[in-house]
Amino acid sequence: MAKAINEYSLSDLMERIEEIFNENPAPIKGFNAIVQYDVHGEETGTYQHYFQNDKLTIKEGVEATPDVTMALSYDNFKKFVLGKQSGAVALMTGKVKAKGDISKGMKIETILRKYNIKEPF
Repeated sequence: MAKAINEYSLSDLMERIEEIFNENPAPIKGFNAIVQYDVHGEETGTYQHYFQNDKLTIKEGVEATPDVTMALSYDNFKKFVLGKQSGAVALMTGKVKAKGDISKGMKIETILRKYNIKEPF
């Protein structure tokens, strides 16, 4: 049974994102990057998203040097996943802090739009 995004823990949400992307890898085809999310707020954690060989693998913690690191609250992360938060606006308003290759971080927003993730999922 599908759940609302607020019913997911951060680790469960990361697992679900990995499933969604790998069930339909077309939007990530050819995208190669390591994107790190430093999530704070009601849930906290550091997760690295490995986009390699037309597949997404998500790992908790830091295993490799990321291409881009984004620090944001869990609430803003959920909004970003659902397409309710613009990455550019979030950067300009300080809701997201990014370092590294910001263009790769912005590419994630384009990819998420292609998945058009809605609740429940």
